[in-house]
Amino acid sequence: MIYCRDIFGAGFPENRAGYPNRPGSLLALEIFFGNPIDFGFSTTFIKDSPTPERKLSYDEIRDLIIEAKTLGVSKIVFSGEEAVSCIYIKDAISFSSSLDIETIILKDDYYILANSGNNIPPFCNRHMFSCVVTSYGYLLPCPGLRIPLGNILNQKLSDILKDSEILCDLKDSANKIKGPCRHCENTGICCGCRGRAYLATGDYLASDLVCINIKTGKHEHETVSLPLPADQIIPQKPPMRIIDTLDRLAERSASCSVLIKKDMPFIEDDGSVDNVAYLEMIAQSIAALNGFRQMNESGSSPEGYLLGAKNLSITGRAEVGDRLSIMVFKYARYGGFGIVKGIVSKNSEIIARGEIKVWHKTDESE
Repeated sequence: MIYCRDIFGAGFPENRAGYPNRPGSLLALEIFFGNPIDFGFSTTFIKDSPTPERKLSYDEIRDLIIEAKTLGVSKIVFSGEEAVSCIYIKDAISFSSSLDIETIILKDDYYILANSGNNIPPFCNRHMFSCVVTSYGYLLPCPGLRIPLGNILNQKLSDILKDSEILCDLKDSANKIKGPCRHCENTGICCGCRGRAYLATGDYLASDLVCINIKTGKHEHETVSLPLPADQIIPQKPPMRIIDTLDRLAERSASCSVLIKKDMPFIEDDGSVDNVAYLEMIAQSIAALNGFRQMNESGSSPEGYLLGAKNLSITGRAEVGDRLSIMVFKYARYGGFGIVKGIVSKNSEIIARGEIKVWHKTDESE
């Protein structure tokens, strides 16, 4: 096990200020061979199937290498403790070489510590030009930022890269980064360690609090961490505000929570929750995700509307005193319009699920 480091070298690419920032751009790829990683909530909608996890076959690795080449990849790193012993690693290296792709093997695993300043070189920014694919098909922005963006077993690599909101945010990190890192003189070439910031705050766009520039500065108090009260990021006011906190972020998805109280709207005389409340929970949760992503861009919560709903399925009951978890995912989008899938759970058991159509004000919709 080693600390996370810039395995592509300080000179790759040669002009670090010239990283391609267009959607889908890629210069290097890491393929990680190791045990399956428990991503928890982050894979709820990516997997969305009871099918057991399985490793990529050699043919699938080969297809991945071919697609990576078409995207501009010139270097591939095969990493992880199982890389050396993989039965087809030599074939994968030979095939990569036949496509004029440089390859190396790194048998050790990466290790990120939220509060350690020893694990990240300055100006890493690997998420700007590379990504990681695990042997189980999950695509990660970098080895330290373990939020899956998709899985190549059910989606093309190029489509995942193009559609990812997280990658879009990271490639525009100079404008999207939050807190003191946003004001740093090195913002154009360094935004701190995204993996370390995520571990410490739950936000992949938060400032890296271990950075020496922040420790010696005056802006540390500006950093926001999850869970975050919903009243700071959604437009709904009491009594119509239902959700309590935004708890976790993932690719186009979020997890929120609420404690059911008797003075809330949609509460029946017997203390049970009316079915329509679940749709409102889903709508407010996606509003929380959008509001959190836009915290830097305006001083007010983003404008949005619930336009419709379908496929609502109620499989359980909630009542006053219950704490519920709401998970939402942007399933489809066009400009400011989107279709959102939502799941409401109590004690890890799903009690409601459905889809809503929403509109949120964006630059495209103005």
